[in-house]
Amino acid sequence: MTQNAVTDVPPEKVDLAVTVGLAVKRQREIAHISLRKLAELSGISSAMVSRIENGQVSPSLTTLEALASALSLSVITFFADCVQTSDVTHVKAGQGLPATRSFADHQHEFQILGRHRKNPLDFEAASVTIERLKDDTHPKYINRGYVFLTITKGKCVYQCGDKDYPMTLGDSLSFDAELLHGVKEVVTKSVTFTTISAKIA
Repeated sequence: MTQNAVTDVPPEKVDLAVTVGLAVKRQREIAHISLRKLAELSGISSAMVSRIENGQVSPSLTTLEALASALSLSVITFFADCVQTSDVTHVKAGQGLPATRSFADHQHEFQILGRHRKNPLDFEAASVTIERLKDDTHPKYINRGYVFLTITKGKCVYQCGDKDYPMTLGDSLSFDAELLHGVKEVVTKSVTFTTISAKIA
């Protein structure tokens, strides 16, 4: 069993070592594997993994890479709790980043309310308004991940898979985005809904 270089923790680095060690332990427990199994998968001795988890040593990047690989994670996962700032989006009512979605025979405007990408998660929230079309040729989608949407104005019929759902103010849907989905019919002059999608990139 190979063992990577580590150094004893100097006083000024205790907090970092403890934070990283706790992250390693938490991810190991989430993966439902024992300390001994993690040692076997990573090529690091059980005693050393224990010292790392208890914040007694400052592991090298090579050691952390071995642990991350054994847990099928990115090394940055171990440092998530060390970040003192977060990506926050605050959108006032009626505002948002204007955007346009265009197709060969259709176009509609929408507002992006929030977008976050943090490997491996891709998250987006938007407010979408769709006008009624005489021929009801609204586009349909097939994506990855999951979608949640709720009607904030108007009425429509929303197709999700092989079923149609009449939607009115306050109604919501959540579904696997791999199902064919989209507005099938706008019942009122227009319909507005907030949609939230999340997927693993």
